[in-house]
Amino acid sequence: MDGNKKTLIGLLIFLGFPYLLQFFNLDLMLFEAGMWVLLLLIISWIYFVEKRTLASIGLKKVTIKMIFGAVGLGLVIFILFGALTTAIQAFGLELNQEAAQLISGQPIPVLLFIALRAAVVEEVLYRGFAFERIYDLTQSKWLAGLVPVILFTLVHLSWGVGHLAFVFIVGGIFMLVYISKRNLPMIIIAHFTTDVITLLVLPMMLES
Repeated sequence: MDGNKKTLIGLLIFLGFPYLLQFFNLDLMLFEAGMWVLLLLIISWIYFVEKRTLASIGLKKVTIKMIFGAVGLGLVIFILFGALTTAIQAFGLELNQEAAQLISGQPIPVLLFIALRAAVVEEVLYRGFAFERIYDLTQSKWLAGLVPVILFTLVHLSWGVGHLAFVFIVGGIFMLVYISKRNLPMIIIAHFTTDVITLLVLPMMLES
């Protein structure tokens, strides 16, 4: 099997995997576990089928400077989240409150687990693997960037139209930063920072 066929098969399998998990309507923890399995499958595919390393999906050395930059990006995204939420509500776009309450009602360790999973698995899949492999096939940064952002947005369909608008914008920002830096750990840390503030820090501040 040549390299392009391997790349295409990998993209179809891994980009379709989250939709398959949603099709089976798994409970929260089974879905989270399934997404970690997806991460292991992607890593195994890269090493044993493609015969490549994780550098091929943007894995770089983590530095103190990069961590500060990533946390700063995460804070900017969180501020944007507040502004977009206000705008979304002003336009009357639908938000799935049931899904939000299911997440927010979880214990702190579970919320940390969810934030870590979202940051690591989603960024490896959509920003690292999908972008780099679609770019390998097409040599188009626009196509390699846009397709994963659309698929990343659609996988959040159950959260409501309003949430989709936020996911599309934030996913696009993460993708643009990844394209400019090609630094996957930076995007993972930024994503984790945003989710931790949104899921843990903000609710604690509002309750105090």
